Amino acid sequence: MVPSRAVTVAARPSPLARAWHARWPIGAELVLFFALMIAYEWLRDLVAVGSPAVPIRNALDVIDVERAVGLFVEPDVQEWTQSVPGGEFVVTWAYTLAHTTGFAVMFFWMWFRRRRFFAAFRNWFWVTNGLAVVGYWLYPLAPPRLTDLGLDDPTKASLELGGALSWFQPFRNEFAAMPSMHLGYTFLFALTLFWMNGRSRWRWLAFLWPAGMLYVVMATANHWWLDGLGGVACVLLGLAVVDPLTKSMPRPWQRRPA
Repeated sequence: MVPSRAVTVAARPSPLARAWHARWPIGAELVLFFALMIAYEWLRDLVAVGSPAVPIRNALDVIDVERAVGLFVEPDVQEWTQSVPGGEFVVTWAYTLAHTTGFAVMFFWMWFRRRRFFAAFRNWFWVTNGLAVVGYWLYPLAPPRLTDLGLDDPTKASLELGGALSWFQPFRNEFAAMPSMHLGYTFLFALTLFWMNGRSRWRWLAFLWPAGMLYVVMATANHWWLDGLGGVACVLLGLAVVDPLTKSMPRPWQRRPA
């Protein structure tokens, strides 16, 4: 009689688990990035409110909070910027170009220079985006440019680029100010650069990136500074969600200086 053999079959990870840990070729990563960005924009539009009443009311509450702490500064920031020769031009194009260019540069830098940490970085970025959509849904908020403060949005014409991007306007959620992911992305990137350059005495300069972006979004009347705090909170909450799910992966926030 042939003795029976115990056959053990290792449990196969789910497709989601495989995607979470995957290190795809750069072409696949690019396809994933654009697919998820389209999904993010679609979801942001999906949660948009039909009436401005609630977002405007929430904006008035934000103004009250900022006044209560003595930091209602958005009108002053725009007025000062416009009083400086070339100031409006600089913040307009910084808002228009730095956002997209920034995460393109950051993603490529992580891929080519810190690839072993890329998967955890990528997951953190997209979990943070998911949390941001929840914020837009729970707290629709009008930006300063859509209130009666009389603030200008100098980025409108530059974003349209002569009408080239006018097709995007119907899909734009005008009341997705909280959290500010212009600030959130740059803070996430600054933290990553800080960790990835752990022995450099210049690593603290990375935080000039979100600091500059905070100024830009206020000077262009696209966000309140409280939206910036919301973006920072969203990034940190995203990190708290991702960290226990990436224990087996190289993580930027766990990197030890060489």
